[in-house]
Amino acid sequence: ERIRRTLSANRLDCLASTEHSYKNPLEAYLHLAETAADLETTIIPGVEGVSSEGIDIIYLFRTEDQLRRGLRGLHSFSWSVRDVAAIARDAGAITIVPHPFHICRSAAGNVLSSRAYTRLLTQVDYVEIHNGSALPISTRLGRSRSRPLFKKTMGKLHKTIDLPMRHRGEGVGWAIGSDAHYPEEQLIVGFTPKRPAPGESHFDFLRQRQRFETSHLDNNYERSSFSNFGMLRSVQAAFREGVIKECVRTMARANTIISVGGCYKLLSLFSLTHKL
Repeated sequence: ERIRRTLSANRLDCLASTEHSYKNPLEAYLHLAETAADLETTIIPGVEGVSSEGIDIIYLFRTEDQLRRGLRGLHSFSWSVRDVAAIARDAGAITIVPHPFHICRSAAGNVLSSRAYTRLLTQVDYVEIHNGSALPISTRLGRSRSRPLFKKTMGKLHKTIDLPMRHRGEGVGWAIGSDAHYPEEQLIVGFTPKRPAPGESHFDFLRQRQRFETSHLDNNYERSSFSNFGMLRSVQAAFREGVIKECVRTMARANTIISVGGCYKLLSLFSLTHKL
C-alpha cells in the first residue's frame, strides 16, 4: 500500500526494479509489477548484478521473460566487467554503472583504475549521475561539527549525489537512481522533457541513452530516510545486504553453491530479525 501511494501521488511514468542478483530480483520485480498492475506506472524488470571484481552493474530488460533468461548468465561474481557489453548484447539489456564513486566497495570508480573506469563507460548505456542513498548521510555529516574529519567521505558522497562531468564519459546516458529500499526514500527521480514517440515503448525510449535530470518528489528531508529511524533502518538494510553479499562471494570463491536462504539463516547470528 505504501508503494501504491508513492506511485499514485507522484505519477511516475516508469519505475525500474533493480534488486541485487544475490537476493531475489525476479521476486522483487513480480511484487512491484503486481502492486502497480492497475496504475499508469510501467515497471521495468532489472537486476543489479555484481561482477567477479565486486563491481555493481545494473541490467534492465524489456520483458519478464528476458529478465528470467538474463539472470541465468548473471550469477553473482561469475562474470567480468570486461564482458558487460557482450552480456548486454546477448541478453538484449540496457546497462547502467550505478554510484561509481560511492563509499561502498562495489563502486566502479573506486575499484578500477582511471583508465579501466573510462573503458567501462564505453561499454555501457548509462552512468548514474545521482544516487539517493548518499543523501541521508551527506545531510547528517554536512550539519555535524565533525565534518572536517570526513573530507574524503564527503568528497565521495558529493560525487555520488552529483557526478562531476569528467567522470560521465562520452556518448553515455545519464541515469538518476533513488536506490530506495522503502517507498518513503523515493525522494528524487530522473526527469526529461522528451517523450516517447507514438507507439514507442519506454524501454526503446531508454535505449536512446537519455540524459535525465534530478527531480524532487519531496523536499521535506527531515522525515523518512533523513529521520533517526530512517537512518537506522537504512544502515541496517545496507549491513544485511553486505553480510549476504560477502557470504555469496566466499562461497563463489570456494566454488560452492549456496542458496540465498542459507545466507538469511546466517543473519540470525547477528540478531537481525527482519525478513529481507
